[in-house]
Amino acid sequence: MIVTDLLRRHAAKLFAVAVIGVCSGFAMPPRLSNAELKALAAPLKFTASYFSAPGSEESRRNVRQVHPDLAAIDAWISSVGAGVALADISGSGRPSDICIVDPRGDSVAVMPVPGSSATYAAFTLPTPSTGYSDATLAPMGCLPADFNEDGYLDLLVYYWGRTPVVFIRNPTTALSDTAFLPTEIISGHEIWNTNAAVLADIDGDGHPDLVFGNYFQDGARVLDATATERFEMQHSMSRAFNAGRDRVLLWKAATISSVTYTDASAALPDDFARGWTLALGARDLTDDQLPELYIANDFGPDRLFINRSTIGHPAFELVVADRDLTTPRSKVLGQDSFKGMGIDFGDVVGDGRAAIAVSNIAGEYALLESHFLFVRSNQDSDYPRFRDVSGELGTWKSNWAWDVKFVDVLNSGTPGLLQAIGFVRGERNAWPTLQELAMGNDELLSSPEVWPRFSPADDLSGQDHDRLFIADATGYYHDVWPALGLDNGTISRGIATGDVFGDGRLSIAIARQWQPSLFLRNLSETGRAIVVDLRVSGAVGGLRAAIGAEARVTLPNGRIVTSIVDGGNGHGGKRAPEIHLGLGEVAENASFAVQFIWRDANGQHAATLDLVPGRHQLVLQPDGIVEEVRK
Repeated sequence: MIVTDLLRRHAAKLFAVAVIGVCSGFAMPPRLSNAELKALAAPLKFTASYFSAPGSEESRRNVRQVHPDLAAIDAWISSVGAGVALADISGSGRPSDICIVDPRGDSVAVMPVPGSSATYAAFTLPTPSTGYSDATLAPMGCLPADFNEDGYLDLLVYYWGRTPVVFIRNPTTALSDTAFLPTEIISGHEIWNTNAAVLADIDGDGHPDLVFGNYFQDGARVLDATATERFEMQHSMSRAFNAGRDRVLLWKAATISSVTYTDASAALPDDFARGWTLALGARDLTDDQLPELYIANDFGPDRLFINRSTIGHPAFELVVADRDLTTPRSKVLGQDSFKGMGIDFGDVVGDGRAAIAVSNIAGEYALLESHFLFVRSNQDSDYPRFRDVSGELGTWKSNWAWDVKFVDVLNSGTPGLLQAIGFVRGERNAWPTLQELAMGNDELLSSPEVWPRFSPADDLSGQDHDRLFIADATGYYHDVWPALGLDNGTISRGIATGDVFGDGRLSIAIARQWQPSLFLRNLSETGRAIVVDLRVSGAVGGLRAAIGAEARVTLPNGRIVTSIVDGGNGHGGKRAPEIHLGLGEVAENASFAVQFIWRDANGQHAATLDLVPGRHQLVLQPDGIVEEVRK
């Protein structure tokens, strides 16, 4: 009777506990034992080398001079600026050169990849300061590409404190700082504070255009320690729209020593172009070979725009995602309130349709938001819809994350996910202070004087490690970084990948903030891959990378593998502009029908070519033919 009476009185509580227990069982992610994790990581092998821009090791600086209103949060303001790109700057035929942005010297340097056969000396590019003050400028990223389309690789550098600059290569001068001519692409000495840049043929005229993501307000003198005007921070932690305006520049014309653009920024509605942008992504998601545009915003909702452009007339349609009863608003594409800091595209399903990976802040006992992994939820090519599966697949949580890259380091045909981790590294845990700030009144946030102090002594996610998520046999992703014997205590920003050594394996470069950067040569036990240096004719001469062109192949198991010639998707890292198709365990002479899809001024094209594993150079012709130049 006593037991029955107790059960009757506490039935509701017992039922609630049972429901919670059952739900927790479903929610708990599958955990691998140490032995199982080591087995998953067993095929992976990397050799690690550290590198820095010339002279940066002598600098002991870990904070910048900032606007007087920002002096109390100088560590926060100084938390970005490390960037890295892999590209064939020296003309070796492989992406064996690094363009590194090192905040310790606020320098942009070009150097050979560690372990490569290149013999030129590393050099540093100048920072053009005519019309500006040297002390108020800092580079934020480097994007290698053939901007004037003469067949030689140029370098675009974007900054805080001024507009971006294209350094045009003079091919008659040996590779050095004097071989690049700084060229202004924006007149008038405007002050931008740019954190992201991507190259994409927005209007489909056959010439790649430029999109820039800006952060602090236009004109804001972030790094001017003598400034007197009031400084304005974000006006919300979740709905901030008072940042610098994102820009769209359409390619207009070029010569052997110049390139000009038309400002078409009005194509992005002002209401949606003033988020605090930290990363950009461009890829065709609607099968018309016009790249859609993903804008990853700090302090507010990201934006995905469908590209409705015609030649000379850029136009975008905002994707408004639907929410169902079981999905929190912040897991709905375009309605999130998180801190978007990295974005990349890749196919985790194997159906030939790209998923979207986005980094946010997702640290236990810190700020546990969620990373995103959006997969297609419909088959409508004209208006794609997405749902987040990061929880289902195990990629939703890591820590304070920046760049994220799909990377098939095993050439299995199923990409892993690599993620840069860490914010500021110090001795004092500053998370309670930040959480107090985040819970405060949004109306106060725009005034830096009400912020608590964030100094170089403070620590926010500075004692963790980068992430390498690899899928198990069920498709669930696990972080294998700890099983690889790689470093810890990182504050990483940008990630670049490429077939550096021509062996089909993707090597990795990771840019670090206030630390030496890391290069990982991939010596893993991998399957085979088809790697394509895909080119088109340049407007001025020679051949340039076919930015935005796509390749796809169907594997024997029915999985579709896709890849594009990337124009700089992400935050601070730029992968090599080449096609990489992991094939799995196949014969050395196995032949695959690879379909190439691209667009130029003549419209859309598609062509299929039989290729064997290895590295190839192909040229896309205006008549829709694909020709092999070199295998």
